[in-house]
Amino acid sequence: MEERVGGGVLPSKPAERDRPRMDPPNVLWFAGAIATAFAVNVLFDSIPDSQSGLWRFLTALGFMLGFAVAAWLLLQRWWWVPGGLAAALAVASFPGVAIGFLKLVELWPDDPFFDPMEDFSGWPLGVAVATAAVGVGAFLLTRFSFILAVVATAILVAAQLLAPAFDSPPSGDDRAALALIFGAALVVVGIFLDAFGRRRDAFWFHVLGWFSVGAGFVFFTLDQSGDSDRGWIPMLIVAVLLLLFSGPVRRATWAVYGVVGYYAAVLHYLIDATNEDRWPFALWLLALALSIFALGMVLHRYGEPLSRRFVRRPPPVP
Repeated sequence: MEERVGGGVLPSKPAERDRPRMDPPNVLWFAGAIATAFAVNVLFDSIPDSQSGLWRFLTALGFMLGFAVAAWLLLQRWWWVPGGLAAALAVASFPGVAIGFLKLVELWPDDPFFDPMEDFSGWPLGVAVATAAVGVGAFLLTRFSFILAVVATAILVAAQLLAPAFDSPPSGDDRAALALIFGAALVVVGIFLDAFGRRRDAFWFHVLGWFSVGAGFVFFTLDQSGDSDRGWIPMLIVAVLLLLFSGPVRRATWAVYGVVGYYAAVLHYLIDATNEDRWPFALWLLALALSIFALGMVLHRYGEPLSRRFVRRPPPVP
């Protein structure tokens, strides 16, 4: 069903909400929104600190309100994706508003050498937490799932801002441990949303949650002390579990991270145990590749029946 507006034809509400697609307009909308968020925040950072936060606050507030108004106008006209992306840009502009306000009232640390990633301060952490809260509010108003990517990112940034509270400056182990903990927490949120049929809303919690977990494992594999097994072994175990459960939970995201972790870990141990220039190494690589292919066949055969036991399907669109 289509709706005619101003001589043109726009997609109906169900088509925009429930049928995400990979096509040129969507690619350009999302790429443009991400590039806009980057440019706007570069603009905020370019405003001199000598302005005491006033111009940063007013500039960021103007952009945030402008994006919010644009989101409202676009959503009123059923431009679901552009309107939702405008709302996401409004959320992404909020940290600039908050930092500008804190500088204006002289609560933001004024030490020119202050680095919130190295020295703990409650104000940067509060901005990150508030950004996540604003993002949740924007999502509840728009139901546009991409906003949850901003929310998840703010939570992961908050985790790293929390690291100096335990040790200043924080060690790499501290940062990796927080990446693992908060990443796992995001995945749990995604699983919870999946269980209630909110699969689109859960997507970014899975993507960014597993990305954070993977980053933590990678750091431990690069341990300068030589004990890289504390990264490779957990990575291999978690990757195998991801591959096994990706079918029942119907999450391609799990399969992608599982394949990467499984292949990288097994390849690491093959390189340690065999000569890369001899034929046994090539045969082991072939066996590794075939094991991934065979598992795909097993999941195709049994994953869908099992998924009905774990995943609640959303009701059909009327």
